[in-house]
Amino acid sequence: MQFSFTVGTNEQHRVEFSFDQFIGNLEIKVDGQTVIKDFRVASLKLTKRYELTVGVDEEHHVAIEKTRKLFLAGLRPQRYRIFIDGQLVQTYHG
Repeated sequence: MQFSFTVGTNEQHRVEFSFDQFIGNLEIKVDGQTVIKDFRVASLKLTKRYELTVGVDEEHHVAIEKTRKLFLAGLRPQRYRIFIDGQLVQTYHG
């Protein structure tokens, strides 16, 4: 699953999310620079939350929640929710 979105009004930043649910590689970039790398093979948690702060003069708190099914998660669609400053702004399924 890959998606990207823009954060900020006057000071805009591009956040890119990439997750290969079969292999388990996850990467989050801001303006082309990797800020979070994770490798998910097995987990007891159904929801994993990634949080970061974006911006310098115009700071925004960004959270991306990845929710998986209990069984055969690598073969089933997962849900991704994007929060900016505590507000849900987008949901992806895939």
